[in-house]
Amino acid sequence: MANRSRSLPSMLQFFLNPVMLAGLAGVGLPVVAHLLSRRKYDVVQWGAMQFLNPSRKTRRKLKLEELLLLLIRMSAIALLAFAASRPWISSGFLTGYRSAGSRDVVFVIDGSNSMSRSDGLTNLHQKAIRRANEFLATLRPGDTVAVIDARDQPIPIVKSPLQNHDVVREKLKSIPPPAGAGDLQRACEEAVGILGRCSNGAREIIVFSDRQRSGWSPSDNASWERFEDVLNFPSVRPDLWVVDVSSGLGAIRNNVSLGRIKVSRDLTVPNFPVSFQVPVRNSGSEAVNVPLQILTNGQRVANLDATVSVPPQSETVFSRSISFTGAGTNIVSIKLSLPEDPVAADNATHAAVQVTSAVPVLLVENSDSLNRSNWNTFFASLALTSPDNKSPWIVAKTVKANDLTAADLQSVAAVVLADVTELPEGLPHQLLDFATRGNGVFLCLGRDTSPESFQKLYAAPGLLPTVRLTRMKTADPDAATPATVAPYSLESEWLNRFRERKGASLLKAIFRQWWLVETGVTTADDDSDSEAGDNASTIPDRGLSSLQELIDPPVTVAQLNTGDPLLLQAACGRGSVLLMTSNINTSMNNLPTTPDYVPFLHEALFQMAASRVQRNVRFGQPLIATVPNEDAPSDATTRDEPRLSFATPYDESLEAELRPDNQDWIASLPATRFPGVYELHETDKPEGEPLDAFVINYDHEEDNPEELTADDRARLIVNDRMTFVDSLDQLQKQMYGNESRSELWAWLLWLFLGLLLVEIWMTRRLVMNGHAGRDGPPAD
Repeated sequence: MANRSRSLPSMLQFFLNPVMLAGLAGVGLPVVAHLLSRRKYDVVQWGAMQFLNPSRKTRRKLKLEELLLLLIRMSAIALLAFAASRPWISSGFLTGYRSAGSRDVVFVIDGSNSMSRSDGLTNLHQKAIRRANEFLATLRPGDTVAVIDARDQPIPIVKSPLQNHDVVREKLKSIPPPAGAGDLQRACEEAVGILGRCSNGAREIIVFSDRQRSGWSPSDNASWERFEDVLNFPSVRPDLWVVDVSSGLGAIRNNVSLGRIKVSRDLTVPNFPVSFQVPVRNSGSEAVNVPLQILTNGQRVANLDATVSVPPQSETVFSRSISFTGAGTNIVSIKLSLPEDPVAADNATHAAVQVTSAVPVLLVENSDSLNRSNWNTFFASLALTSPDNKSPWIVAKTVKANDLTAADLQSVAAVVLADVTELPEGLPHQLLDFATRGNGVFLCLGRDTSPESFQKLYAAPGLLPTVRLTRMKTADPDAATPATVAPYSLESEWLNRFRERKGASLLKAIFRQWWLVETGVTTADDDSDSEAGDNASTIPDRGLSSLQELIDPPVTVAQLNTGDPLLLQAACGRGSVLLMTSNINTSMNNLPTTPDYVPFLHEALFQMAASRVQRNVRFGQPLIATVPNEDAPSDATTRDEPRLSFATPYDESLEAELRPDNQDWIASLPATRFPGVYELHETDKPEGEPLDAFVINYDHEEDNPEELTADDRARLIVNDRMTFVDSLDQLQKQMYGNESRSELWAWLLWLFLGLLLVEIWMTRRLVMNGHAGRDGPPAD
């Protein structure tokens, strides 16, 4: 009985007017009439009756005809009742499922590395595009379609939904091959935003992807709750469908991938070695010997080839050092070659290194002493401009703080301010401008520094707006353990070499005095905002609404074993600011007397100067390069604007945006769409030597082949967020099931009329010819 009670509503769903099924009670009327016609009457026997009795065969025939007539009458009444209840069936079973109402659709095509996996004929990315084209054939001409390419950031291929499906098909063909990661949640949010501007009553998001887990981040519950709010924002909530284009393929096994290259420094000088580290990951169940090739600017360096053994379900870090001889941007590529590797898109990784003849640095001296050995910059100047070094890596120039001008900042990549307490008017804001344009500012505190001077020169103008000095701290001379650098705190890449090298003298340097600082300070009555706001117009190309958006909170990159910060670093626009709470001379520590003093200064200044190059950038960040205008005279007022283009990893050429910068040009690409190597060329010489090069990195979590589990899917489908389907047929059946239907009432009425005609014919036949058999011979 329980099964019957559950099946009844499912049967009634096939009737648009199920109340009229009550008319089926009329089926019993012919039966009642038949039974009434069989009432017994008094029989009068008379002699000739024996000659009129029909034969047994005739009587059987009459009974069958009467029964058939009864069934026809009952069927006619039943057909009439069924026709009035308007039954329907899914016409998709006969003609295929098609869109029956106006709808807006957004295709989301997963463009991540895992979609490069092939089934032997085509890869999953090609299959996804083919499925999208097949689905287009099921839509009506009035249905609109948009397309999103799901990468690290969603890329709208068709942002404004189109009714012209032929144009959509052409756009689908233009999607580049899979590369990098795919953030499917962000792509779905972008799709909801597109559908929020549409007007049709049915709105669908269809994601064509594989079963990889990383693109969905199912464990991030807060993010998915926010997505659910986004999903409910449009006036018509969209339906989200996920089509598994990898259905029929097994899980990704025995895949080997290369992670992001870690470079010891992005900026270097000729013959100064740069170390590279790259993780080699093995997701298989057996150890693999991975052959690696190293290339510089596309040319294989045979003597650097190596084979790395990677244990199962783990990774091995491969490292090498390379020196470059010429100036310019060099692309280092590391590739592996495994013919049976299921995902080929993660078998290469790249890094860019900018080589310059020397890094120009400005040392700003605050002391008025006639004895140079008493200057705060004395040891730094010796370390950077040694008379014995004929080819210095850093060219340092010293200038007195009172004589510093904005022109001094034009030709340098970094500036060091050692215990500076006074600057000419306007110079603090010029320093902020200097940093935001991609340069480095190294602030070293000292005994002459005061909280007031720090606030006036650096905090109030906006260079370090959230940092305050509290007091100077002096180490206890009788302490059992002197104040030294804590090794665990050196986590930045440019400081790693001092932590990892055994016996590094930087870790043994003794600090006698240092300033205590507070970070994250905001004061309501500070005038820093107003002062910064007054000078905001002096910062070129900020593209930001306020200086607070330019300055990141400082991060402690080195700490003393007392727990007090020693080095703090903050991003400032395109540049960076480094704050040292002690000095770079011997008045507060013995660091200048250690062997690591020279390497420490070089590393600090190299990484700060590297801020201006930014050749290894994250996905979506702009590309910015300075192109010297060598042909223009220094006093030229007008210059011919060059034609420059960026060559993308997929043989696409994008025109560079240009703006003048003194006598040079700044070429930029506002947004990057795909990971890989980008080269800047003269538009008329695309095959010539590139003027500059960049590497766009992606989130290497994509290289994890782990698939969605049943629990992951359960989290994602909660509250009907989405529906997972294994095939296009299943998608069409579920999406169009209630629309692809045909009503049967017209057919039933025609059948009713047919039965009525048969009933009339049979009744007439029975009346006219029904007793003809009685004239035959009597029964035996």
